[in-house]
Amino acid sequence: MKPAAATSEHRTLGVEMSADLELPHQRFSPRVERTFDVLLSLMLFLELLLLFGNTAMRGLLGTSLVWANEVAEYSLTSLAFIGGAIAYHRGLHLVVRFAIDKLPERWREYVECARHYFVIVVALIGLRYAVPMWHEAWNTLTVVLQIPKSWTLLPFFIGMALTVVFALAELRRHTARQHVVAVLLVGGLTLAWFLAQYFTGPWLGTAGIGFALLLLLFLVFAGVPIAYVLSVTAYILIYSSGEEPMAVSLAMSNGISSFILLAVPFFILAGNVMTDGGLTKPLADWVTAMVGRMRGGLLQALVLAMYIFSGISGSKIADVAAVGTTLKGMLKEQGYDPAESGAVLSAAGIMGETIPPSLVMMVLASITTLSVATFFVAGVVPAAVLGLCLMIMINRRAKKFDWPRCPAVSWTERTRLSIRALPALMVPIILIIGIVGGFATTTEVSSIAVVFSIAVSVFIYRGMNLKSFITTLADSGAMAGMVLFMVSAGSAFSWTLAISGLQPVVAEFLAMFGGSAFAFVAFSIVLMVVMGSILEGLPSLLIFGPMLLQLTRNYGIDPMAFGIVIIISMGIGTFIPPFGVCYFVTCSVMDTSVEKVTPRFLPYLAVLLIGLICIALFPAISLALPHAFNLH
Repeated sequence: MKPAAATSEHRTLGVEMSADLELPHQRFSPRVERTFDVLLSLMLFLELLLLFGNTAMRGLLGTSLVWANEVAEYSLTSLAFIGGAIAYHRGLHLVVRFAIDKLPERWREYVECARHYFVIVVALIGLRYAVPMWHEAWNTLTVVLQIPKSWTLLPFFIGMALTVVFALAELRRHTARQHVVAVLLVGGLTLAWFLAQYFTGPWLGTAGIGFALLLLLFLVFAGVPIAYVLSVTAYILIYSSGEEPMAVSLAMSNGISSFILLAVPFFILAGNVMTDGGLTKPLADWVTAMVGRMRGGLLQALVLAMYIFSGISGSKIADVAAVGTTLKGMLKEQGYDPAESGAVLSAAGIMGETIPPSLVMMVLASITTLSVATFFVAGVVPAAVLGLCLMIMINRRAKKFDWPRCPAVSWTERTRLSIRALPALMVPIILIIGIVGGFATTTEVSSIAVVFSIAVSVFIYRGMNLKSFITTLADSGAMAGMVLFMVSAGSAFSWTLAISGLQPVVAEFLAMFGGSAFAFVAFSIVLMVVMGSILEGLPSLLIFGPMLLQLTRNYGIDPMAFGIVIIISMGIGTFIPPFGVCYFVTCSVMDTSVEKVTPRFLPYLAVLLIGLICIALFPAISLALPHAFNLH
């Protein structure tokens, strides 16, 4: 099985797949591509300038620009829909390729052609139902700038139009025969659905939900980008139930209206700046010096490095890419099997899911009633528990297989390495102190962290210049666009499931097993592991997270502790074969195969599951630190 078989379309946060595994995305002329880079950079830089500038003005002058947040939110919407379209053009959207890569090459080309037609259909449906929304919003003015709210929908129109253009560009490489077959396939499926729901009446309740989930899985395994699958499934479910489809366009627009989500691009940018600016090497050297003398010292250092770096990048794939590529050479030099290194790196990636600033934690908090600050603090101890489980397992296997210790490091050298790593370590410290201490909002603290990471990369590590910074800014803007568009689409789909009655359906199902809290938690863990593996982490949380958290009230379960449990469960899903996206990325980073890594991964997975069960059974593990800081 090839390591990249289930990853994003051609590269994921700096992890380049081999040329034979990349999809041939149709690029425009260099001038046009540079225009896209400039557009992404400007949208992200404008948001950063407004929020950091406003925070600095309030701290230094005691005043702030009342219109800054509104303009920043408009910039966020632009990044979500225009940046999301550019991310599609550059192959950054999450795609499950496990099934279509198994097809014969000739058949695969027909499926590739059909999936781009599906994307065009999604964009055209979005445009169709956004037009009446534009007319309805024209007479409503924004709070501060007092302009028609219709103008805030302009990025949606531009993004959907660009998506059509980019999909048409992708279709140019297909033959006429492939076009005919693809159009007949998409048209036939659409006609079959329309006739079925026309003659059988509105699909409500269990029937509608079941159809939507089956359609979701079918399109996902057909290779359609997951964000667009969520969008079209939401439209189809609402239409099939007899409701007004315009509500889905409204839900997509409102899905990214949370002020908290302004921090998402900043966390992505901070991680990319620190990675490109030379953060990883000083951290890896420092961690190795601190724990390298333990049994299996370099693998112990890998776990600790993942724990620390997870608090900087906010993205698990970025963590795997940065830490794995940095330590890979050292691990080989000391004689560690790449398969063993890949197994430990995958397990450490699961551990890092709840370390702040986790993107999935932030997104889940933004679409529910959970406090971001409390959620971040609640994730620290559970991650430490999982990390300790991994380090104990490494120690036991080191004794069994006689793995080496790292060479001794003098205290003088440790001091030097500590001083060099300190600026990098300050980034998560700034985030945690700023958020927990209440000195600023999560979004404002994240903007401070970005500016600090830029200063550290440029003036201390000297790993970034103006040209590389602009490139990093554009790459971060495209990745943020993908994430935000995913949030928009996922929020809309989750809302359609909610109004279709998913919560009562799940409650009735659990009643068959006694309706106990234990059954609910067990069901939630299994659901998130399975869906996290199939859909990748963020989409699965967007779909099922709000519904599961609402059900906690029926069983007397603390939603904060439960949120930690489902995030870890989702993380396990993303790092297990045969579908886990991050698992394949890890194998690719460590230059090994899934078949070689899997047997070595199982012992680490076993201890992680034991740790997860302990965290689920004893909520105090998650709640002790928030209670100590008087956070609720």
